[in-house]
Amino acid sequence: MMEIGVFLPIAKGGFIISKNVPPTWPTWELNRDVTLKCESLGFEFALSMVKFRGFGGETEYWDHALDSFTLTASLAPITSRIKLFPSVTNLSLHPAVAARMASTIEAVCPGRFGLNIVSGWFKDEFAQLGLWPGDEHFENRYDYAAEYVAVLKDLWETGESNFKGQYFELNDAQIKPQPTTPIPLVCAGQSAKGISFTATCADRNFVIAGGNTNDVEADIRSFKAITEQLQSTARSLNRDVGTIALFNVIAAETDSEANARFEHIVAGADETAIANLGGSAELDSSEGMIDSLKRKKMFMGLPTLVGGYRTVASYLDRIYDEAKVDACMIAVPDFENDIDTFGEHILPKLESRKA
Repeated sequence: MMEIGVFLPIAKGGFIISKNVPPTWPTWELNRDVTLKCESLGFEFALSMVKFRGFGGETEYWDHALDSFTLTASLAPITSRIKLFPSVTNLSLHPAVAARMASTIEAVCPGRFGLNIVSGWFKDEFAQLGLWPGDEHFENRYDYAAEYVAVLKDLWETGESNFKGQYFELNDAQIKPQPTTPIPLVCAGQSAKGISFTATCADRNFVIAGGNTNDVEADIRSFKAITEQLQSTARSLNRDVGTIALFNVIAAETDSEANARFEHIVAGADETAIANLGGSAELDSSEGMIDSLKRKKMFMGLPTLVGGYRTVASYLDRIYDEAKVDACMIAVPDFENDIDTFGEHILPKLESRKA
């Protein structure tokens, strides 16, 4: 069965840099309501990112954000079934501290807690905190992340760690009590190094690919290639690692209505925030913003699944059946209403959920 998860609106603007979507203020109440709604609809998991700096613009995109770990701690006792995944950026939190925080939340929701490992991609976010180790981190970040995970697993599995590596050195570090249930790890690895890291250290890999309902065959080939590479590497290590597809979903009754909604959102692009995200060299204002690049950036690089309810459901069924994608995590333009729409009009049409 394909699992469904939600990408929680933990930062202002959600996951679309546009003036033509609701402002999506990242309140505790909104994230509580979205999580409980998704649990009632049968979603399997809810994941929150971690963000320390936004991109400004008229929409103040991501300038306001909640903390991922403490949000998850507040959601744990008011939920009963849905799995909860906060995110940790390796550069901002020592693995022994993260291990203890994770163990504490797991005690509140045993069997429902996991962790998203983020190796760090936005230099300014860490430089402002004095945490950026230098641009060599772009090349070494998965080596750093592998040591980070090794410390986490030492502490969770044995209660202590004497790990000695290039980046971390622990001396009889202890975490007691230990978690009572396994804590699965997820991450987003697209490069060869990222896929190798996930196959070695994590349980599931986010795949940012596809999203073209007009060329499903090409998307299936793309998903297959990434999934097969991931699973081949994992099998060589006697591990089983799954794939999670990540989408912005813009749906309506018909394909034409969904496309009209998409174009309206694009027309409201906050170009200042998009330029801050992309960098002035990448988006040269003297020549105008390249439309395809602008669209990719304004949706945070997430594939955007645009279509009628039946089109979206058929697409998800096919990537599950033919590309062996285990799960789908969605973001939407309007978190107050679009989750209801997904639950009412798309979930019942998913054959991959009926097995």
